[in-house]
Amino acid sequence: KELMSLDNDSSDYVSSVSWIQQGGSHLAIGTATNSVQLWDVQAGRQIRSLDGHSSRVGALAWNSHLLTSGGRDNLVINHDVRVQNHIVGRMAHHTQEVCGLAWSPD
Repeated sequence: KELMSLDNDSSDYVSSVSWIQQGGSHLAIGTATNSVQLWDVQAGRQIRSLDGHSSRVGALAWNSHLLTSGGRDNLVINHDVRVQNHIVGRMAHHTQEVCGLAWSPD
């Protein structure tokens, strides 16, 4: 069963994915057109879209209810997925694209 599809625009593609860590069926998807989407895989539907990037989202990492995204726009953004105003932190200190993210297990 297909979970999602992007518009027929060839410039858009899935550029990052990350499963929530602590049991659950939520998947975060980053796209080439600066979108971060949250999906409930069991229900087969998109829960919400998180804005904040102006270019490709190439890295995603979960830490409990926080989803961190990194992009070609040199930004790292912390999203609290429980609240409407989801951006709780924004770091703009990189000089190139953020290609990878990971939270320390402790």
